[in-house]
Amino acid sequence: MLASGSKVVFTTAFEKYALDGFKLDVVDYLLKPFSYEDFLKAVQKVQKLIKLEKNLPDQVEANNEFLFLKSDYKIKRINFNDILYIEGLKDYVKVYIQNSARPIMSLTTMKLVESKLPGNRFMRIHRSFIVNLKKIDTIERSRIVFGKTYIPVSEQYKERFQEFLDKNFL
Repeated sequence: MLASGSKVVFTTAFEKYALDGFKLDVVDYLLKPFSYEDFLKAVQKVQKLIKLEKNLPDQVEANNEFLFLKSDYKIKRINFNDILYIEGLKDYVKVYIQNSARPIMSLTTMKLVESKLPGNRFMRIHRSFIVNLKKIDTIERSRIVFGKTYIPVSEQYKERFQEFLDKNFL
């Protein structure tokens, strides 16, 4: 007797058993001698069937609410709404969180962090800075002001930032 959820692939040298196998609800039937490709297809059928039965998605989707960042031997969940800005320091990034005394520091690149952020909410404004567009309160002389911190908008990113301003300017 098979355990519940078991999947069977018949392998035999006799064609006459194929119909009996499918009556028993086997996943596949391989007639000997079979090739590696045929064996692989049978295994993939079994894997696909198991995934369908467990209702597991084939791929996990990214979200627009948070990301996980490794810092101090821990993995921390960071909600996008809490991020003020991100500063790049060579091989590290500092993520400045609203209402937090200290930034979260992680060994990663600005490029990787930027690729994980939703583009409609965050913008790179300098080689070393990405800002949360929803958290901008004050802009002063091509600098974004967060409390006592001034973040420059560099020439390289000025045109794109100006487009954002123009679309949201009264």
